[in-house]
Amino acid sequence: MPVKSVGFAIGNLRARENRMLKKSDMLRLAAASDTDELAAALSDCGIDKKDGAEIPEMLSAETEKLWKYLTDNAPDMSLFEPFIYENDFHNFKAVLKGTVRNRDYGRLLITPASVDVVLLERAVKEKRFDLLPEFMKKPAAEAYDILIKTGDSQLADCVIDAGQMTARLKKAKELDNPLILRLVTVSVFYSNIKAALRAARAGKGRQFLETVLTDTGVCDKAKMVSAALEGEDKLLELLSSKPEMGGDKAAECYRENPWKFEKFADDFLTASAGRCRYITIGAEPLVGYMIAKKTEIKNLGIIYSGVKTGQPSEKITERLRELYG
Repeated sequence: MPVKSVGFAIGNLRARENRMLKKSDMLRLAAASDTDELAAALSDCGIDKKDGAEIPEMLSAETEKLWKYLTDNAPDMSLFEPFIYENDFHNFKAVLKGTVRNRDYGRLLITPASVDVVLLERAVKEKRFDLLPEFMKKPAAEAYDILIKTGDSQLADCVIDAGQMTARLKKAKELDNPLILRLVTVSVFYSNIKAALRAARAGKGRQFLETVLTDTGVCDKAKMVSAALEGEDKLLELLSSKPEMGGDKAAECYRENPWKFEKFADDFLTASAGRCRYITIGAEPLVGYMIAKKTEIKNLGIIYSGVKTGQPSEKITERLRELYG
């Protein structure tokens, strides 16, 4: 029987937080000479390699373990719904592309999810998108039509991503929890800015921008569309006008190098999640831990990519996200 006691969950969480990887661990991992040495070092850090699994599979297993821990221990899973929606839309992407292209997608699926994969499969195979939950119907149908009629998988992905962001923000508002709303808003805001900057760089038109951008609760969608049509500089001006979201610093980072902007956006979310640690009653500390652990796993993915491609350790470590603390 899963434990749902708030006191037990928080006490257990503090022990887990203390076992999270430190900066010194990341530096040691980044110094690995090759992926075999990295896999061995990861195993020393408690990330087991089973049945000849490669490092990406090891990291996927860590994500599965994270969600199992949360679902077993969280006294209130409702606060996780906006984050689980990410899994739902990811799974729809996998099912849609796999079904249309007749490719296996089983290993791409993520749990937990609020929408059963069998339902996703039926919706795609029978073109019955009315079977899906309200938050997914419209983007799912639109993405299907795009993929079938044009084969444009990038645009189909953008439509699904926009639907995901809209659904997450709507659910966060319904929860009536200011901290969770703040975290989702930060995530959705920066996802939109990233999409707008990519579109501006590529010279995309109004119709594309109207399709892929969403209202963020911080910046009006129409303003983002107009700015993106004028180019990156105008978008960065708009971003700089949102200091409450770290926009001024984010814009500076982008002007230095786009990867520094990506890092800043992730770091800003992690810093915002730090407030969760000071909630004594409720599931918020577990939400903060979830974001922290996902950041840790993302860092390990960055290290893996760097080691695999033979990058110097200092180049790898400069791209690592700030740890929870």
